[in-house]
Amino acid sequence: MLNFKHFIKKTIRPRGQRSFISSMSKEDCKILDIGCGKNSIFLKSVKPNSSIYGVDVSFFEQTNESKALYENLIICDSKDFAQSIQNIDKDFDIIISNHNIEHCEDPQSTFSAMVDKAKVGGILFFATPSLKSVDFPSRGGGLNFHDDPTHVSPVDLVKLYESESHRLKCTFYEKSAKPFIWWFLGWVQEHISKRKNLIRLGTWDYYGFEQIMWIEKVDL
Repeated sequence: MLNFKHFIKKTIRPRGQRSFISSMSKEDCKILDIGCGKNSIFLKSVKPNSSIYGVDVSFFEQTNESKALYENLIICDSKDFAQSIQNIDKDFDIIISNHNIEHCEDPQSTFSAMVDKAKVGGILFFATPSLKSVDFPSRGGGLNFHDDPTHVSPVDLVKLYESESHRLKCTFYEKSAKPFIWWFLGWVQEHISKRKNLIRLGTWDYYGFEQIMWIEKVDL
């Protein structure tokens, strides 16, 4: 049942985290999850033999169950993310930054630290609000970039990638992701979302809120 749920979720969001994690054939991975929340439960369901390190600003939505799944869970201020990542004495097969880097005071240093900690042949996943989101309508639940007061500044993933492109290969990039099934759900519910001023299922996808990049590290 768990594998079936994973398959469905991966299929309807083909460039999301589940598809990204599944693209790594190695099963006993070392995973670094930046801005992890309670993501360890999801990661362990996909790669149960992996060891997971997490970095976050607080134990956001963490339970005792989710905390126990980390080999190490580092709590630090967002301004210290880059140094905290650099201080980890491990290299990783998979690194995830899912809606984290837009909360960092120094996204360039944080990005470079993640690249440093990836193994050659390792993969990195980035999702962050689209640069277009600064022009989206404001909505309860956060549709315009500035609806979230913890957002520091919009992040151009292409520019970050280009700053380290001598040791990276971009395998996928979408500046405003709109996976069809989720886009359709958002389209159907847009009148309700707008009228009630609340994010509905598929609203972010209807607008193309996410900017997504998959990267492989090819050189030190």
